[in-house]
Amino acid sequence: MGRIAALRCPQCGWEPVTDDTFACGSCGSVLEVRMDLGHLTRSDVRIIRGSTDTTLWRWFDFFPVKSRGSVVSLGEGYTPLTRCRRLGEHLGMERLYVKNDTLLPSGSLKDRSNSVGISRAVELGFDTVAVPSTGNAAASVAAYAAAAGLRSVVMVPAGTDAAKVTQAYACGATVVVVDASLDGMGTFYRVAVKEFGWYDCLSTNPYRNEGKKSYAFELFDQLDEHVPHWIIHPTAGGAGLAAMWKGYQELHGLGWVHRFPRLVAAQSDAAAPIAAALENGSATVEPVAAGPTVAESIRVGNPRALGLRALRAVRASNGAGVALTDEEILEAQGLLSRMAGIFAEPSAATSLAAAARLRRQGVIRSDDMVVCNVTGHGLKQVASVAVPRERLQPIEPDLDALRETLAQESSTRPVEEK
Repeated sequence: MGRIAALRCPQCGWEPVTDDTFACGSCGSVLEVRMDLGHLTRSDVRIIRGSTDTTLWRWFDFFPVKSRGSVVSLGEGYTPLTRCRRLGEHLGMERLYVKNDTLLPSGSLKDRSNSVGISRAVELGFDTVAVPSTGNAAASVAAYAAAAGLRSVVMVPAGTDAAKVTQAYACGATVVVVDASLDGMGTFYRVAVKEFGWYDCLSTNPYRNEGKKSYAFELFDQLDEHVPHWIIHPTAGGAGLAAMWKGYQELHGLGWVHRFPRLVAAQSDAAAPIAAALENGSATVEPVAAGPTVAESIRVGNPRALGLRALRAVRASNGAGVALTDEEILEAQGLLSRMAGIFAEPSAATSLAAAARLRRQGVIRSDDMVVCNVTGHGLKQVASVAVPRERLQPIEPDLDALRETLAQESSTRPVEEK
């Protein structure tokens, strides 16, 4: 079973009396789950890696769920880790890998968090789960709530495109439109969670945050216990970076790995407070006003819950932060599709964009093992790839017309495909 040693504030050490307290009663920080892993030995590595479980729950002992009967799973985890030789050659990286989370059940990395978080909600006896979101988190929370038989409430800011909440609505979520921006509705959301006794599925939930540790465990397994030189992660609030670092720390504490990867926070330059703090040598993450960007899923200017934890994780790993332009992000999205066959939403492609930038700068060496986490499917944001109208014009069923079309296509194809 998953043995929870304690809920504890990583800032001041405060511990709550109850299991459903998420914030420190002394300093207000998000609490952290401390797992008791003392019963695990080296022989357990063989048992875990030899398991027939093809989900992240192969690593059950590392997650804060006490009973396997409480697990809510849609088959998440163990997404392909693909060595992209053609793409790597193009970018000058001999060992470039993509962790393809576009294939998770709801189409994004949020499933890692919500499988663990909502499993714990079942265990704690909640009947309603909630999240403010315009897309990926909403879809994932609704899907896992449906599987668990729980009610889900999704708050979205006014003006949100209906297409972005269709998946959540289809899974039975109550969609509440609020006349505020996503950042601006935070206080209202927290008041509502307290008033109605909902289970919070944001990064303010320490159980939910444990789910992304699964990146560390799966990479350890899929790379035959080797540790990459670099892991690059699209970054909004910082949960993925903080959780991966915690996962590798747990593996290191057991003596199962003997070094750590260097972590990279890949952000849009329209909302890059963590990358800015790393660049400036700041001890804190200062909020910024998030500007417009094609990387909608990571457009967070104030990572108040876990930003500082992510900053410390990247620093401790001797990693880096990269703030990327929309042009770099869209170029990386195109390269992923055309040279690796992976259609990612723009936010998810920031990891590859960051890898390309760091390789050009000589920070990443040609022979380094690099893993880019690609975190969301391109169908989440199809408007980012516009098909020219002329490509959709029908031709006559005539070989000469087909030859002309093929010639036009060849003349406009990007250089890297030739």
